[in-house]
Amino acid sequence: MNLHANQATAALYARLAARDWPRVSDATLDEIAAGQPRLMLMLSADPLKYPEVADNVVIVPEVLAALGAAAPAVAWADVDESAKIARRFGVLKFPALLMLAAGDYVGVIAGLRNWPDIVEETAALLTAPTRRAPSIGIPLTAANTKGCA
Repeated sequence: MNLHANQATAALYARLAARDWPRVSDATLDEIAAGQPRLMLMLSADPLKYPEVADNVVIVPEVLAALGAAAPAVAWADVDESAKIARRFGVLKFPALLMLAAGDYVGVIAGLRNWPDIVEETAALLTAPTRRAPSIGIPLTAANTKGCA
């Protein structure tokens, strides 16, 4: 990662940390999420390659304000941990808001949305039942690159 990427990432992390939202890793997510009726996890990618990930730092607090007392708890993951968590839950697009209920998968809002849509989709995830994540939980890789033997 170059110096500009490090600076952009550091600025993004500083804004998230200023909110007192917990920073999670793939290893700590289950424990933190298990204690929350609903947890919205902010997943991001390199802010230089995907500048829209920085928008969630502004958008999420506004969504929480619009939801009022129904707003979920919020946590965030850094770029490296976001990639691990994304593989685990089948998230393919960033920025992403992963909703969990007591640690179980509810759904994801991947990519940016228009204002009324993101509030509506987030509100729907607050009452949606848990379901199986769209991934099998095990990242798949090819055993070799030669194809079928």
